[in-house]
Amino acid sequence: MHYSSAPTQKQIAEHLGVSQALVSRALSGRAAEIGASSETVDKICRMAAEWNYQPSATALALLGAPTRTIGVVVKNFDDPFFGGLIGALQTLARKDKHSLLLTGPGREDLFGLQRHRVDAVIFAGSDFPPEEPVHFKQVIQIGTGRVFSSAMQIQMDEPAGVEEMVDYLVGLGHREIGFVGREVKATQRRAAQLRKTLQARGLSIREKSFIPFVGSDGDAAETAVEKLLGLTPMPTAVLAAEDSIALALLRVLHEAGLRVPQDISIAGIDDISASSQAIPPLTTLQQPIFEMAAAAFRAISDHRQQVVSIPGKLMIRKSCAPPLPRSKIPSI
Repeated sequence: MHYSSAPTQKQIAEHLGVSQALVSRALSGRAAEIGASSETVDKICRMAAEWNYQPSATALALLGAPTRTIGVVVKNFDDPFFGGLIGALQTLARKDKHSLLLTGPGREDLFGLQRHRVDAVIFAGSDFPPEEPVHFKQVIQIGTGRVFSSAMQIQMDEPAGVEEMVDYLVGLGHREIGFVGREVKATQRRAAQLRKTLQARGLSIREKSFIPFVGSDGDAAETAVEKLLGLTPMPTAVLAAEDSIALALLRVLHEAGLRVPQDISIAGIDDISASSQAIPPLTTLQQPIFEMAAAAFRAISDHRQQVVSIPGKLMIRKSCAPPLPRSKIPSI
């Protein structure tokens, strides 16, 4: 027998000629409490497997049992970085027989998750806590900047990653390194780490080469390139706070008549899918997306409350090269 909708315990009971209560007990492993025979229990379990019976998450929640549903609060659905992260979480959820419930960071979104009584909530992104915490059984954050003090936090080791990027650029011969990023906390932390790393290596820090912005990546890139061209001398390399900004810089620099990497090197952070397809392909610090997602699922199992930092990976491509002598950089 096949049903157009998911089969229920009532339908299994009617088909086998037993009570729904017995089916419920058999499927929850409690049939022995009422003296049900093993033969009857086996028959019920075989029928449930044959019909692909799945227990209702709502029913499980009412019984106080795990719903095997995990809420995922996504900071920004427009950011391509989160597409890769959601994909990794879904792959692991399927393997672990969990379901994901995706939502945004609004307060009503969070109350919606609370109504679904999810087993845990993963906040995907940095620095976006609600005004008043909505209470969940377990909270895990993938990103920087604590959401809740009791949350398990998983993040890329950004200090080590920025240091590796700077050492790579310095190894190419760059001594003047700029920065472009949004005026938000996560970007400010990356800018601060770049300043700290440059200072530790005895390199000069020119604040005019650190260009903050508000608005879209494209508009920001145009403003940033205009400011870069006005600097004397112009930095020979620029680290963008995100790959999406770096990709916009590649386009605007090309339109301005500057060659990457011959005239200026550009690097980013994240390694979104478009980065390897850019012209030239973008050198970037790859976020350990799958490793962070796996750590989140391990945290759901063992209920740890700590901060875990996972190393990123420097992806060396063609957007960075040794700097040209100043006399050979074309004037615009």
